[in-house]
Amino acid sequence: MEIMEEGNLMDRIPILLQRDLEYYEVLAGNDTANQKVLQENICPGVVGGKLDFPRSASFASVKIVKWLEDEYFAAYRKNSGLLDLDDVLRDNQGKESDDAAGCGGIVKSSDPEKFVLLVVKSVDNMLEHLHTLSQEALDHADLTVLTATIGASALIKNSLFIWLGCVTKNVCPPKGDEKGGSLKMSYKQYSEMTEALAERLLDLHCRLLTMYIIQDADSLHWESQHPFFESERGSYTVQLWWLYMQGTKQDLWSSVPPTMAQRVFAGMLNETLTVLTVRYTQTVPSRARSTLLLVDISNILLCAGVLLPAICENGEAFVGLNISNQSKIIRDIHSKCQELFCCLLLRGVPLGVLYKITKKGVNSIAMFNQRQGLITPWTIFALPKLFPTNQNGHWATRCSELPTNTALSLELKVLLAAPQANWWLILKALLMREAHLSSLIFHHLIKNVPSGDNYINSSKQPSINRESMSRKCDGFLCGLECNDIVQWSLEQKDPIGQTNYQVLMGLTYIVIIAGKTSDVNRTLISALEKSKLNDWASCLDRRQVWNQKRPPWLEAILHLVYPILDPIIPHAGRGCSKHRKCLPGNVPVVVLLFGNILPAEIRPLGDSVLIQVLYMALYSKLLEAAESEAEAEQKEQKESKDSQTPPAPPPEGYVSTINMKPRSVICQTLAEAICFIDEDNKHTEQLNSLIAQARESQRAASTLETEMEEAVGLSFASTSKIDELDAFVHHTPSVRSEEEFDVENAEYIAELLVSDVVVSAVGKLSMKMIYQYIRKNIEWILQQLGVSDVEVNPQPNPGQNIKEEQQTLIDIMFHIGNQSFDQLLSGQLDIDYNSWFQTPMSMSAEKAWLQVSQRWEFQPSAKLSVHEALMVSFITSVLKP
Repeated sequence: MEIMEEGNLMDRIPILLQRDLEYYEVLAGNDTANQKVLQENICPGVVGGKLDFPRSASFASVKIVKWLEDEYFAAYRKNSGLLDLDDVLRDNQGKESDDAAGCGGIVKSSDPEKFVLLVVKSVDNMLEHLHTLSQEALDHADLTVLTATIGASALIKNSLFIWLGCVTKNVCPPKGDEKGGSLKMSYKQYSEMTEALAERLLDLHCRLLTMYIIQDADSLHWESQHPFFESERGSYTVQLWWLYMQGTKQDLWSSVPPTMAQRVFAGMLNETLTVLTVRYTQTVPSRARSTLLLVDISNILLCAGVLLPAICENGEAFVGLNISNQSKIIRDIHSKCQELFCCLLLRGVPLGVLYKITKKGVNSIAMFNQRQGLITPWTIFALPKLFPTNQNGHWATRCSELPTNTALSLELKVLLAAPQANWWLILKALLMREAHLSSLIFHHLIKNVPSGDNYINSSKQPSINRESMSRKCDGFLCGLECNDIVQWSLEQKDPIGQTNYQVLMGLTYIVIIAGKTSDVNRTLISALEKSKLNDWASCLDRRQVWNQKRPPWLEAILHLVYPILDPIIPHAGRGCSKHRKCLPGNVPVVVLLFGNILPAEIRPLGDSVLIQVLYMALYSKLLEAAESEAEAEQKEQKESKDSQTPPAPPPEGYVSTINMKPRSVICQTLAEAICFIDEDNKHTEQLNSLIAQARESQRAASTLETEMEEAVGLSFASTSKIDELDAFVHHTPSVRSEEEFDVENAEYIAELLVSDVVVSAVGKLSMKMIYQYIRKNIEWILQQLGVSDVEVNPQPNPGQNIKEEQQTLIDIMFHIGNQSFDQLLSGQLDIDYNSWFQTPMSMSAEKAWLQVSQRWEFQPSAKLSVHEALMVSFITSVLKP
């Protein structure tokens, strides 16, 4: 769509909105099926988050945000943080050159008050436009146009939120009052608009489901004396409901903001379960259709077990633990599924078995006992692999009491079912239960990394060389957050090997930053000891300081050291730097653990792994500085040659006074000199002195932190590392308090720990890499945990998938997860009624009788044998109030 980019903003916006509406009306007039709104994608790295950015937005909304951001820059001469700063500066540099050209340029001026007024008027016009489009979408039940208006509303709402935090003028008239300025009022309007559109989207889906999907006269003809489909399958109704829910979930996940998508899907699941629960618990089927009722209910429960993780925050919500603290919609879904499960048991139990159970008396039936704080029984039924009968998971009152394989599997199912990555949940899964998942991945992949000769040079690693991942996507608001190591690894000669390398590097970084000392022992140290790699420690020998091809675990450790060298490198060749920066408290602990398992033939610098690591990091940083300085010098020489002017004299202290050598040469010389440190034990005394100073520094830091803790308290991160500092000082590894810092104890622990990880670019890349690895290898992980529904098939590279497997439409239609439909008919599902009747379910005898009385045997017209009639009579006398 071609639009006018110059001129007064308030003249351009009405034209833009008119063209946008014409585009929709022209398509609608040509072909009703092709009604749509022109849209632009949002950068995947921006989608979701705290503000819940949409995946796409209308072209008109994107243009308005760009224009208003330009007005913000004109008013404040700085960027608000909404758009990528580099793009804004580049655009404005071009404008400044136009301004300098004289009368040919247009000088744009603004002020904070004018900016607020422009924003308010612009978004008000857009609000009216969105009302028109949304009404058209609702009139025609057009989901495409409705999701486009939702994206536009969400984008402008989030933009207003960012501008609200940046503006210095709070203009009230002509809109607003003493409680808030006009921007705040506009933000409130768009928030209400976005929520209202989400409600309309939910209402539209629920109407489609209830009116068309779960209505089937043939399969719902419960009084028929003929079995449905010769009792060879369940009803079409449940299968179509399952297919619609799965398809709609994929559509929501790819069209509307992630958090909103979860809310809409949760509402759909809750509303349809209401209809299905009422229908199946109140139905009185004939003898021929009784089997269909049981098959349908079992299918619904199994489907709910697959759909529910998509709307849960954690494993506890999934299985109904701590149910009183869960959201209302989660409580409602568990309640309805439990009603269906009780209906299945009471309608499906054979008459003879029910007679024997009731013969012992109502008080002996544990089903009528209270079940407070335990896992909801229907989830145990729907997830038999996670709750085997030989384990005590049925009686757990919190996730920490569940077996390791069950607890991990629940968190992973919730993690992967969500529309966006949940970083704290990823960290929780990696570190819970003594870092069981991290240990599993580490021990497997350490055997499958490339050989040392095939390692990629450190300077070319994407975690250091950002140019390898500097390609911007076509999405709006792109700030390169969409780039990750996954795509880079796939483009290498050995994509599987390089992916394994990056996963191990990321996992090492995460475990060292956020894990306990015991976690490092169980993952990194244990894997290296058991890997049977003879040369794993050769990289720590003093003769390998120069080697830039390093194993992934060492590369991760060096990334923890690089930040402390950044203030030092610029002073190379100028003498001592005044900058002082301490090592992270976890690095000395890790290198101490390495020192305990180092082979006898390996001799690091100064016989200290810590010194070896420090000088390896310093060597790499000097090489990097030499390369960047050389490029700068070449550029300066070229500019001087082109301008034909003598170069400006260097500032004092910029170059070494020794022979006036360029800094690139100085950095290169210093780097090469590091390789000869401690040659023939020349510097042993100095290195020993450095080690002693490091220990004294750590001891002083530990004493200072103890005093600070008593006086003002410590941050979570520093507190969590005190025992590691003590371990280094006293040469004995110490384990942080398992109870106090266990990620399973509270969500905020994982949230605080993950904030330490993602604060750096390497941490962000590591989290993304681990998330993608888990997604693509989830079946292998579940098989290793012993909870997979998929049969183990020999694979060429187990646990090393680099592409995510997608289910076909046929698989989704005829399978619930990895199991087929109608398992009750095929014999795959065997219900132990005696065991379930002895399971507390908080059910009353009155409710039980309500279900039992609707069985076909208890109907007045039922034709029973004498034996059956006697059993019916006895059961009635026991259960009927």
